[in-house]
Amino acid sequence: MMTDITELESRLSAALDRIGQGLDRIESSPRDGGDDAAGLGAALDAQQQANAELEDRLKALRDEQDNRLAAFEARIEAQNAQMADLDGQLQSLRRSNAELREVAGELRDAMAAELADPTLIDRAMAAELDALRAERDAEVAELDAVLSELKPLVEERD
Repeated sequence: MMTDITELESRLSAALDRIGQGLDRIESSPRDGGDDAAGLGAALDAQQQANAELEDRLKALRDEQDNRLAAFEARIEAQNAQMADLDGQLQSLRRSNAELREVAGELRDAMAAELADPTLIDRAMAAELDALRAERDAEVAELDAVLSELKPLVEERD
């Protein structure tokens, strides 16, 4: 892409140089040489047309490059948002697992002391459910991140 732009810029510069040389010849030639002036005018017109075509092509390449860059930046932003979401889900999972370990330890201690505490059992069940939900949410966020990476690859193959 960049080599195309560089090539077009060099071709455009060469065309402008040829136009300048043609103008110098027209200005330095005697005014009575009508055939030479007509030939040089035609050459100048041809060079100006080529110059305009090269400028249009260069503009199209720059526009395409700008569009690709914007798409790439949007993709990076989306990936950053997904990574932030995944990180939040993993933090929630870690907190739920820590709470589950704490409640399970308390429940083991109560069972060892042969004390049945229904509140502790309810708390253990709630902690386990929270941990399962957090794990599922983390897995969904991870799958979303993987799918968002695969989607552009699949679209490119079509």
